[in-house]
Amino acid sequence: MGLMGCGKQKYKVVFDGYGFTSDKKAYAPGDPVTVYYDMVATDTDYQFSCDEDVDLKQTFDNAHGYVFTFTMPEHDVTFQVSSRNTMEYDPDAHLPETPKDLQDEIDPDNMAFDFYEKTMATDGGDGHEEYVLYERNEGEGMILAKYTQEGDEAESVSCCLVPTQIWDSCMHIVRSRGCADWNENKGVEGTYYVLKFPDGKGNMVRVTSDEMPGDGMETISLLKGVLSEAFGKYHKEEAVTNENQFTGFGMEGIK
Repeated sequence: MGLMGCGKQKYKVVFDGYGFTSDKKAYAPGDPVTVYYDMVATDTDYQFSCDEDVDLKQTFDNAHGYVFTFTMPEHDVTFQVSSRNTMEYDPDAHLPETPKDLQDEIDPDNMAFDFYEKTMATDGGDGHEEYVLYERNEGEGMILAKYTQEGDEAESVSCCLVPTQIWDSCMHIVRSRGCADWNENKGVEGTYYVLKFPDGKGNMVRVTSDEMPGDGMETISLLKGVLSEAFGKYHKEEAVTNENQFTGFGMEGIK
């Protein structure tokens, strides 16, 4: 409904969402209107909309955020905003039809990070769990493959797409904790770990728990936490077992 003030009908500017401000709540037809939107995050994309018949002009400045100007029509005007966090990865938008597609896409030369854990059981039933991040030749994100094997069972593998920030997190851990310079001998009885990561010069660094320092298990725990949490978050399909297809990718791949 229009508002009456000083004998001249006025109309409201309605904000559907938080973050909008304007000098007044109502304007007469023909009045210039300025609207601000200042809830701006650097990692977020915004889309704004208002009535179709409004000739809206949009600018941006550091003091006010988004700035919108228009001439008030003879009706109320409603502003709306939608946003999307650009740091969040939507696996449903990029996931191939089947996990087999991801497995077929894996190129061993594209290995970007490898975390391997072998458990040496006293009864001879050794097993291993391995998380490997692979770069893709095409498409967004990275492939995170999880390889598992227990005792005499065939190795199983399952894959999912994850954002590249997972690799960034792993690399931050190994760099900040000096993993490339491990040269001590604080291994863990009954368990053996291998890490493989790039050195920034085109080579892959390989270190093991036989070389880790006293705080090495903290590093191992941090890396396993990042990778297992990412796999749990983005993996949506059942694991696929194939003891022949991935020869050289699992335990053999890190020797």
